[in-house]
Order: sequence, then structure tokens, then C-alpha cells
Amino acid sequence: MSDNPWRQIETPKEVAGFNARRIPDAGSSAWGLYWGVDRHRHCLLILQHDAGRPPTHRLPILRGLRVETHATGDGRETLLVLRLTAGEHRDLFYRLCSDIVKATRVAESSDEALERVVVRTWRWHRLLRGGPDGRLSREEQKGLIGELRVLEQHLLPSVSAADAVGSWIGPLGEARDFRIGLIGVEAKARAPLAPTVRISSPEQLDSTDTSRLFLHVTDIAAGTEDSDSAWTVTDAVRGTRDAILDRDMSAVEEFEDRVLSIGFDWADDYSDHPWTIAGSSLYEVVDGFPRLTPSDISVGVSDVRYSIALARCEDFRVGAQDLSSAIVGGNDGD
Repeated sequence: MSDNPWRQIETPKEVAGFNARRIPDAGSSAWGLYWGVDRHRHCLLILQHDAGRPPTHRLPILRGLRVETHATGDGRETLLVLRLTAGEHRDLFYRLCSDIVKATRVAESSDEALERVVVRTWRWHRLLRGGPDGRLSREEQKGLIGELRVLEQHLLPSVSAADAVGSWIGPLGEARDFRIGLIGVEAKARAPLAPTVRISSPEQLDSTDTSRLFLHVTDIAAGTEDSDSAWTVTDAVRGTRDAILDRDMSAVEEFEDRVLSIGFDWADDYSDHPWTIAGSSLYEVVDGFPRLTPSDISVGVSDVRYSIALARCEDFRVGAQDLSSAIVGGNDGD
């Protein structure tokens, strides 16, 4: 199998269409796998299967990879389409596709092939990380814990569980972590007493699409495995999940989709990476706050990242009640 099976497929003329080529020996007369490309030359892997049953596993929400379903014209079959939107990851996408092709070759039915494709696709975030053990890095763990703190301590007490989870848009690839109505929140984590926090794009602290924007900083210290007060990122995810479950069982599934899309896996063991919370700070991003926004960046400049000295942000520090009041009051408009 060529490492670029999409090269010889012609670009479709229709904006919403795609061209495809069946993968030999990857399926039966009842179902099959296809290489495909769309109008934008996005690489596709397409499973054509019986429309009678949807997958029992949830379709993943993944950065750089869209997972879609489309009915065929006669409605008798369904297409499950994996669409690579991040072209720089084509080699990783090919690895994922190769794994899927190998797994589905032993499927004995259309339903089994569908489940094998969906289960394998959940592994995309692991391929993106490419770490030695497939787990979240220490910085990724801290970042996730910082976001969970905002979700559990500020959003869940203020709005419904469904709205709180739905406002967590960072895992979906958005520049900012939270948007609830017209209120935006960016969550950061740092080592205690670290003088700065890292801002990964000019859009993160751009307030033009919000009525109020807040920066939440959580101080997270490395703990020790024998400490009673230390806990792992798995404990943090479980705690937030339980808080959501207590409020609305139907919101748990979407929450789990979010953490899975980040790369968290319940099967991973994080017992060797305990943490403790040393405190948190909250700031409102208004005129005068030290930041860069898209309007500050000259044409031709890209991939801008910068750090903010928190000592320079003291005049903008606010209390938790300010954020809670903004969320409650700002959730009426969008």
C-alpha cells in the first residue's frame, strides 16, 4: 500500500463532493473502504456500510480530523468519512488508515467493520502526541487540570451542566478554552510562583467577540506519591465527571468526548505524576491588560506566542463572584 494513496485521485468539481477509489481486499460486497479526496484536497478514508445500524461507540471529536456520516442517495447505505483537515499530519493519518484497513479486513459483517473503524479512530490523539508512552505530558496534564477547575468551580455552579460542558470549546480546536453566552474564559496553569503564563495565540485574549473576558490561572505543584493530599489528572477528571453526573447524567457523554479529544484515556496510569493545587488567580481582560491581539499583528507575521508577567496584571485582578455574576448575566445573549 502506497504511503500516499490519495495522490492519483482527481479533485472533484463539486464543492461538497469527493472522489474515491476502493481499497482492494478491504471489505466485502456488503461494505468497503475507500481512499478519497474532497475539493480542497483533504485526504479522506471512507467506510461504506449498511445504514441499518448506527455505531454503538460514540463518534470522536478530534483536532485536525473530522468524523462525519453521510447517507447515500437511495438511503440504503451510509458513508462514515474520516476527513483530515490538518494537512501537516498526513503521515500520521496514513498510519491510522493503515491500522484501520488491517483491522477491518478480519471483520465478518458491516456492523463489525463499522465498530472497528470507530474504535481505531479514537487513537488519533495518541498519534498526534507521539510521546514515548502515549500519555498526556506533564504540561498537558496541568493544562487539563486548570480547565477542569474552571468548569467545576465556576461554570457548574452558575449554569446547567449541559451548558457548562457545551461552553468548554478548547478541546474542539477553538483558540479560547470557554465561551458561555458572551462571556469568555481562558484557563492557564503554572508552577507556583512562576512569574509568567504562556499565551499560545493572539486570539486567546482577544475580547472583540465577547462582552467580558477573563483569565483564570491555577497554581499546580508536583506532589509526592505518598502524600494524602496529592491526586492525579485521572482523579481530577473523575471528580469533575462525578460533579456533572450529580447534576445531569445526559451531559456526561459530551464531557467524556471532550477529555478523550484532548488525549486523556481512562486506561492510562498517572499514579507516578501526582499533583497538588497551590491556589488560583482570576483577572479580567479589559483595556490596558498586557496582551497581543490579532489587530496588533502585522500582515505576514504568524505563529505568534508570548508570555505575560502576572505581576503586571495585579490591577486587573477580580474575585470569583465577578466571574460568576458575569456568567449568569451574560448567558442570555449569544
